[in-house]
Parts: sequence; structure tokens; C-alpha cells
Amino acid sequence: MTQPLSKYHSRLARYILQPQDNTFIRVAGPRQVPWEEGTEIKNLSLSGLAFTAPSDLCPSVGEVIKIQFNVPGNDDMACFGLVTRLEPQGQTQMLVGVQFQKLEMPHRIILLQGLAQKLKEQQKKNLRGRMSFWKKVIQMGPVILMVIVLALSWVLIFQVWNLRG
Repeated sequence: MTQPLSKYHSRLARYILQPQDNTFIRVAGPRQVPWEEGTEIKNLSLSGLAFTAPSDLCPSVGEVIKIQFNVPGNDDMACFGLVTRLEPQGQTQMLVGVQFQKLEMPHRIILLQGLAQKLKEQQKKNLRGRMSFWKKVIQMGPVILMVIVLALSWVLIFQVWNLRG
């Protein structure tokens, strides 16, 4: 297998696409024949993306490809990318890591806005999850208090028992 280029290219924090996100991607290789069969974006960052592709249609490491995808919370975007890594994903799929090449400033802004919006939504969702945990703890307060009182009572009884004995 070809040595991956990923160790030579810096990567930024990635957004892992969720089931409700549009994960569809269209790819065109050096022959400029677009294909989209079986492709799906797995994660996306300001520096690149990773997608799955059928092994027989997979580009090579070092190949520059044209990709078209939906920016989370925004419209479609098309750009060029350098294939930096390939990882097998089962028998018939490959994970293709791509670093964006010559990304224009308007595309960078759209990508940044889309990722920022999705990360903000994800943080709110995580915060709500933590809040619901503490809400449950507060609701269980009387039970927890009763357990603590019982435990302290047993400790006290044990101490008194030891002092008599």
C-alpha cells in the first residue's frame, strides 16, 4: 500500500457528520468523470474532509480530485482536494482523506460559518444532556439524602457497638 501523505499535512478539528446532515458527495478524478455511487462524507474540517468510497472507484494517494458536497447548514460547494490517506473500511469500502487545495476565501468563510453553526448546536445539545443529568440528581435528592442518613446511622451504631464491646 502507498505511504499516506497525511503525516505531512496538518489537520484541524473535525466535525463528525450526524445522520441528519447531508453526507452526499460527488467526486471527479483526473479523467474528470464524476461519480457519486456509494460515497458518503464521514467528517469535515477547515483543512479537508474524509469520505467513504467503493474500493474499485477509489482515487490514489497524491491524486488531486474535484469534490462537490453540501456544507452543513449551507449550500453546495465544489473545490479541489489532494488525497492524503486511504484506509480500508470493510471488504468493499475505503476511507479517503482529502486536504483542500487552493480554497478561495468565500469558500473558507462559508465552510467556517457552517462548521461553527454545527459545533454550536452540538455544544448546546451536550449542555442539555448534562443539565438533564443534574435535574435527575436533584429529583433523586430525597433518596440520596435518605441513603446518606442511613449510612451515617449504621456507622454511628457500629461505633457505639465497638465502644461497649
